[in-house]
Amino acid sequence: MFKLVRNYSKLSSPKVRQKLTATKTKSPNPPPNELPGYDEAAKDPQNVVPLPKPIHLPLKNPSSQVTGLAAGRAHLLVLTTEGLFTLGNNGYGQCGRPIIVDEDYTNNTIVHHIPDIKGDRIKSVTAGQDHSILLSESGQVYTFGWGADGQTGLAHYRNEYKPSLVKGDLAGENIVKVACMADCVLALSDKGTVFGWGNSEYGQLPSLVDNHQINIATEIQECRSLGHVVDIAAGGSFCMVLNSDGNVFVWGYGILGVGPAVQRAKEPTMIPATLFGFNAYSRNNRVSQIYCGISQLAAVTDNGDLYMWGCNKFGSLGLGNIEDQFFPLKVAVGAQVKKVSCGVDHTVTLCKPYI
Repeated sequence: MFKLVRNYSKLSSPKVRQKLTATKTKSPNPPPNELPGYDEAAKDPQNVVPLPKPIHLPLKNPSSQVTGLAAGRAHLLVLTTEGLFTLGNNGYGQCGRPIIVDEDYTNNTIVHHIPDIKGDRIKSVTAGQDHSILLSESGQVYTFGWGADGQTGLAHYRNEYKPSLVKGDLAGENIVKVACMADCVLALSDKGTVFGWGNSEYGQLPSLVDNHQINIATEIQECRSLGHVVDIAAGGSFCMVLNSDGNVFVWGYGILGVGPAVQRAKEPTMIPATLFGFNAYSRNNRVSQIYCGISQLAAVTDNGDLYMWGCNKFGSLGLGNIEDQFFPLKVAVGAQVKKVSCGVDHTVTLCKPYI
């Protein structure tokens, strides 16, 4: 069961995207959460699905299971034991099939199947706004879709509909995780090395200041001194990493979690561990997972406590108010948090009851 809550068809039109891309060369863009199109559902409520409805996948085996999900601006990736199924807007090839000019994405029912990549099984899927990222069981990364900001990492800025191997500094690496919320991508190797590509207008890729659209996977040198990195997250205009000691580092632009006076960090900046409940009486309370939305950030501790900070539009931080939060604050979930998913302006948690 899936729920489609927004219609971004107007923003996804080629004319609008070309206009937005052209604007980037003239002046700094607003963060992704301020781009037009996020309130299209309110303007056209007939295209909103108000209740969950089943999506019928063309599975061959009725016992097949869904193992992963990822949703972009207007496309969906469903990973199953039979491979990947994609649906939705394919205007830039983000569904992994040839682009059809003037295709009616609102009314089509096409479900595209990608069983594997040259015999290599797909391990996990990640969706940017208009591109898709696949991580194979062999630790290789494949991308397709919109590439104007370099977010496909294929050494060009063209759209690509075929899942294509990301090389650059990823060559020979065993990648264990990929993170992307908008158009900046982070990748983590089994050695704890962090790589990035895509949009860097807000300093998300700090060592590459001369180019704001990085189209090839590049190691982020600034992360080398942070210890062994075990988790990564990429938001709309900022990035975050977690090392094996439970320390959280942030950089980029926005509400980063280190107070109201800091809106921009050019290098990874550590958020004090005490803000996540670590103290002399609770030394085992360490951050174990991190997540980013477009403008909100989240961290989960070993004890299952959830801390959130950032832009609190529509109460997406779960703090009982709509005020922006400038440092991590514990959320009164009332259960042990196991997993978090941050959307554009909302957050969902998967929890285990205390009892």
